[in-house]
Amino acid sequence: MSVVITGVSELNRRIDKLAQWSIRDSEALQKIGHQVGGVYASYLKANIKDLDKDITVRTKKDTLKVKKGQLRRSSGTWQPNKNRNTILAGPRTKAIGKRGKTKKYDDGWFAHIVEKGDFDERFGGKHRTRNTGVFERGIRSTWNRSKKLEVILLKRNFGHYIKNL
Repeated sequence: MSVVITGVSELNRRIDKLAQWSIRDSEALQKIGHQVGGVYASYLKANIKDLDKDITVRTKKDTLKVKKGQLRRSSGTWQPNKNRNTILAGPRTKAIGKRGKTKKYDDGWFAHIVEKGDFDERFGGKHRTRNTGVFERGIRSTWNRSKKLEVILLKRNFGHYIKNL
């Protein structure tokens, strides 16, 4: 006596298509990543206070000008690697992922100085600004909201993907 199962090849074909979700529906997953990252980016734009003047930073090679509002304008989402669905949120800079789109006065290259101060406490410094800690506070306050939004959007997208197999 033998058992014959019909439809196994069809089942295997559909499972293979399900495994290709992140590749076949890449644009939709990137859009979801931008929506989820937008929660944190909008928090930053709302909570970063602009300085009242432009500042100049001297490096070994040249002098850089930081315009007022530059850190707030640099907050957003971006895709560091165009071959993946990973989306990051926070201050955008040319230093991460060699972003060519970041304008000169919208570059947040100095965000680590704002977050931790320009003279670290382990060396005796306590240089703080009113924006010090805004990134850490933002992550803590938007984490749950963005995770819930991500789960909702991924479930919805996966449901649409399965229906269209």
